[in-house]
Order: sequence, then C-alpha cells, then structure tokens
Amino acid sequence: MRVALTGTPGCGKTTLAAEAAKHGWRVVDVKAWATAERCVVGFDAHDDAKVIDIEALATRLPADDGSKVLYEGHLSHLLPVDGVWVVRCDPAILRTRLKARGYSRAKVLENLEAEALDVILMEALDQDLPVVQRDGTRRTPSELYSSFAGVRFDGLKAPDLDPVDWSDQLPFV
Repeated sequence: MRVALTGTPGCGKTTLAAEAAKHGWRVVDVKAWATAERCVVGFDAHDDAKVIDIEALATRLPADDGSKVLYEGHLSHLLPVDGVWVVRCDPAILRTRLKARGYSRAKVLENLEAEALDVILMEALDQDLPVVQRDGTRRTPSELYSSFAGVRFDGLKAPDLDPVDWSDQLPFV
C-alpha cells in the first residue's frame, strides 16, 4: 500500500511519519527522493524552496510490492498512490511553528492562508483518490497515527474528513 502523507508545511507530517515508521511503515521523504532521482529542476527564491518535477518523479514510483510505504511531503498527494493522509493544524499554532523555522513573514502568511483555505485538501481531493483528513493540532503523535491508521482505503466510499474550518481567522496579518 502506497500512501501520500501531505499537508501545509509545519502541520506535523514529519512527526507523523516518524510515528508511522514505529508501526512498520517505510517512509520516503519526497524532497530527498526527488533530489536522489534528479527531479529537482530549479529553485524558487520567492518560496525559498526547491522546484520538483512531480510528473517525472511519479514515473519513478516503484511498483506496489504490498508493503506499507508512506510518501511524506507537501507534494506527495500529486503522486500515483493508493490514498492520501492530509494532516491539518490550527493556523494560530502553525504560525508559531513556521516562525520558529525562520520562515519569512511573507512565507508564514502564505502558508497560514493555504491552511485556512484548505489548499492541500482541495488538491488531494482533485486527485480522485481516497482521502483521510485529520486535525493534528491537539493530538499526540500516537493519537494522530491511530486516527489515520484505523481507516481502510478499500472500504472508503467518500472522503473521511475531520471537520476543520479556520476561515474565521482570515485575513492573516
């Protein structure tokens, strides 16, 4: 089973991936994998981020061998996987996390807006894959993992989405 673990930067993807690894998942860091596969095609100075050719990377996705593989990264939902886990975080908490990473004011505001407007979720839903969304704001890593791992994609008829609405926090200043 190949699962994309996605969400706005700072929402807890890496922490959740570490927890999943404790439960037998093989975790693939999408940025590191893209670098190793020579799928980094540039650098976006505005976003202070590598530009990844996600289509080229998708062609390098190994065949599904039945093992549990988690593709961790905020572009992972654009890969041909079996399902998507979307981690969410209250922008009030996310702001502190992004500032601690040293993100510029503009980058913090851009990511807070993306989180409040469900940008990653909407992209994931557009992929026509089973999608599970969980709010990780107040869950421990173990609780968050359990909330995702307890959902089987093969029986999922509609997206399984924790209710999340942070639109009342807009606009961010």
